[in-house]
Amino acid sequence: MTDSQNNPTASEKLESSQAHAKKALETTAAAARSAYAAGREELGAAAQDLKDAARSTYADLSKTAKAKYGDLSQQALDRYSNVADRAGEAAAQYRDQFEELADQAEDYVRDNPFRAVGITFAAGVVLGLLLRRR
Repeated sequence: MTDSQNNPTASEKLESSQAHAKKALETTAAAARSAYAAGREELGAAAQDLKDAARSTYADLSKTAKAKYGDLSQQALDRYSNVADRAGEAAAQYRDQFEELADQAEDYVRDNPFRAVGITFAAGVVLGLLLRRR
């Protein structure tokens, strides 16, 4: 073997270096493409998981809000019904009292017509004086 075969020349070393650099660049580029694709898939999966979590959270919140609204709505309806019942009872009671007073007034006027006219006249005079002062 000669010396030139054992000791490569500078141009051979440069070519070898370029080949190794090219191979390293190709390997790096392939690894980068693979990492990019894997990263892209993982980011897509993460985005989908976030979207699913958001939908699930919205659905849970919506159910909770509907349940709370339903409870509040039922409470309001119950209270309204209770108040309406009490108001109806009070109105019936006052109507009965008014009818009783009207019957008593009618009986009084029939039994004492002159007294009723005198009381009405006196009430009219007093009311007229009070209204004239204003």
